[in-house]
Amino acid sequence: MEPTITKILFQIFLGLITSLGQVCILAICIYYILKAGSKSDGALLCTGSVIWLFCSVSQSVGTLYISIWGTTGFQLFTYIIQGCSMLGSLLFVLGFFILIRKVIQNKNTLHTTNHAN
Repeated sequence: MEPTITKILFQIFLGLITSLGQVCILAICIYYILKAGSKSDGALLCTGSVIWLFCSVSQSVGTLYISIWGTTGFQLFTYIIQGCSMLGSLLFVLGFFILIRKVIQNKNTLHTTNHAN
């Protein structure tokens, strides 16, 4: 039996509620891009956050289809979602690493400039 649109929307809502931390991280990443401009670190942070959040919500919605797909189909779905989630996490971490390097370089440049005066 196919899930109704109401059940799907409810699962999306539950997925967003249980991923509230990820929603906040995405909002902060978007805020960073708006303030700092679109640079590679911000793009990676945002892209990773979107993928991560999408996978989290997809996992929640996917539970509705276990009776249709069977355990083997659901297991395949879960593997695909976990792989995409890992990709999103890696993109986020890479963007975060670039951002941290940039902050440290700016701090060192500022520190060096202050001592030169």
